[in-house]
Amino acid sequence: MRIVVSDDHRVLLDSLSASLTARGHDVVAATVTAEAALDAVGTHDPDVCLLDYCYPEGTCDVVLRRMTELHPRTRVVVLSATLEPHVVAAVLGAGATGFVSKSRTIQDICEAMDRAVQGHVTVDPQLLRQAFAAPVSKGPLWSARFLTEREWDVLRCITRGLTTKQIASELGIRHATARTHVQHLLSKLGVHSRLEAAALISAHGDTETWPQRLRG
Repeated sequence: MRIVVSDDHRVLLDSLSASLTARGHDVVAATVTAEAALDAVGTHDPDVCLLDYCYPEGTCDVVLRRMTELHPRTRVVVLSATLEPHVVAAVLGAGATGFVSKSRTIQDICEAMDRAVQGHVTVDPQLLRQAFAAPVSKGPLWSARFLTEREWDVLRCITRGLTTKQIASELGIRHATARTHVQHLLSKLGVHSRLEAAALISAHGDTETWPQRLRG
């Protein structure tokens, strides 16, 4: 597996890089800023970017969103010392495939990256439920606020009854990328199938539910 690793703490960065290399992975770049990680992903096209959540200049949210939009093939797993549900929701909403606590072992981190490469959302199940549990005052489409622009495109295709192959063709993306977007979409909406996703948006959505560019 080809990996870009990013953390503002140099000791941790070097330790992670050495541990991953010792396990047979190819660490193609190690950076101390999120912006440098974005540049490295663009240069090296890695399988995974292991990205810290907090940097001295702020959180990784903006860079994460740009990274997942510009380089959808690369799976992003966020490392964080913060386990607040709203943080998990924010990074998954920005396009991350996984979220792992810094307190986990290197083996746990490697397993999370393996699952991410296979197209799975890699977050502790209890934490994932907390992140996307709608408050009592919110409606059934509350979690739709965390969908990325591309996931809205995919949801529109799903409501039209398109298959994964047809979605890929419609959006000009790879079949595997389309499949991953579908999986992320279903996870965020808390449903198990495309039929359920279409039924949810049909039953509870209206024109205002959709992003402006997809209305009408």
